[in-house]
Amino acid sequence: MKIVEVKYIKDYILECHFEDGKVVTANFSDFLHNAKNPMTTQFLDKERFAKVQLFYGDLTWEDGQMDISCRSIRKGDF
Repeated sequence: MKIVEVKYIKDYILECHFEDGKVVTANFSDFLHNAKNPMTTQFLDKERFAKVQLFYGDLTWEDGQMDISCRSIRKGDF
């Protein structure tokens, strides 16, 4: 199931709407704060994080500098 809409809520929280109507609120705080890769930790900047976009139903930031699959979001496994 693809994500059809994503809304930035606050801090590192996104609301993801799936094509089947399911809505998942995903908190990326732990993911970002525990990351070691600078390609990921750059999104601790909340202004950059808030610029999330959809690409074929997955989440992406800054033209693919960070991507998270819709499956990972749905399972809470990111």
